[in-house]
Amino acid sequence: MGNPPPRSQSLRVQLSLAFVAVAFLSVAVVAFWAREINAWEITEIHERIRRGDVPWLADQPVMVREGFFRAINPPLFVLSQRLFQADFNRSLWLAGGTAGLLAVAVGLVLARRLSHPLQELHDAVTRVAGGDFQQEVGPRGVGELEDVASAFNSMAHRLRESERQRQELLAAIAHELRTPLSIIEGNLEAMLDGVRAPTPDLIATLHTQSALLSQLITDLRDLSLADARQLSLRRRSVDLAVLCQESVDAMKVWTDERKVSTSVRVEGETTAAVDPDRLRQVVQNLLHNAVRFTPAGGQVTVIVKEETVDQDRWVTVEVEDDGPGIPAEDLSRIFEPFYRVDPSRSRASGGTGMGLAVVKLLVEVHGGSVRAENRPAGGSRFVVQLPASPAEG
Repeated sequence: MGNPPPRSQSLRVQLSLAFVAVAFLSVAVVAFWAREINAWEITEIHERIRRGDVPWLADQPVMVREGFFRAINPPLFVLSQRLFQADFNRSLWLAGGTAGLLAVAVGLVLARRLSHPLQELHDAVTRVAGGDFQQEVGPRGVGELEDVASAFNSMAHRLRESERQRQELLAAIAHELRTPLSIIEGNLEAMLDGVRAPTPDLIATLHTQSALLSQLITDLRDLSLADARQLSLRRRSVDLAVLCQESVDAMKVWTDERKVSTSVRVEGETTAAVDPDRLRQVVQNLLHNAVRFTPAGGQVTVIVKEETVDQDRWVTVEVEDDGPGIPAEDLSRIFEPFYRVDPSRSRASGGTGMGLAVVKLLVEVHGGSVRAENRPAGGSRFVVQLPASPAEG
């Protein structure tokens, strides 16, 4: 089966035929009405002369008027009149035909100018549909055509970026799954071969790696559901200050082991309509991230406060740490899945690289926002802003 003709070529033919049809139809209509008006005006002059309704003739004697009436009746006068009309119509058709041909030529040029950007856009869209996301079209045309070209270039850029992130995500997932699986597999083979005994420490190591795998799979599931806006929320009125204090208390044994102090500070009314389980996951991920990068003897502070922006009430949760802070070039990417400011240190401390990505999507599902910044006194600050009432829709 042959390929169908390009759509823009078909459009070019249609535009050209439309210009030709409009040009000749306009000429025909103008010529027809000009001829009819000319004949009507000459007939009207005859009638006025016969009625004597001509000022310069009405004042003449009767003999003069009758002589003039007889003079306009001979065939010679009628013949000359018809010859004049024929010359007039011929000139009219010649002028109209010239104008029509000029209109056709201009129409063909315009049809080509209009259809060429569409042809280029059609070709680029076809290549993008085939998986080539490196396509862009020049800003050709004006008005809507230029807007369409700009929208296509923006779409192609987003597709390229999405494809890059997808490839990086798949590579990161494969790497993150491979590491604990290799540890588990190697130790199990060693125990089967009798090289290593199943000591409590070895079993604890295997349990830690399996827990890491389980957490990674859970994070990936939550990430995909939140990204597809299919993550269900069970909202109810929750005091976020109490929720944050409970999260801090739940992690106290671990924070004490790392010799990091934690505290919660409350400012104002901190009740919001949220899913408590999902928000607890957000707070614990932020706390876990802050404590991991805070040196022994450091402080992690959770600040829960009320804010009013444009007459809307928000509840803000800030998690501050005494860590090394975040390099400026990494601030814009810190919430990307598997992105690590210090890959070796993050893996050594047991992170999956998914925590902040999950935080971002869970907060956005609640209709809020999250950002990371460096504190002037040192360390980093993560700011979560949530609407005090549930977002509509």
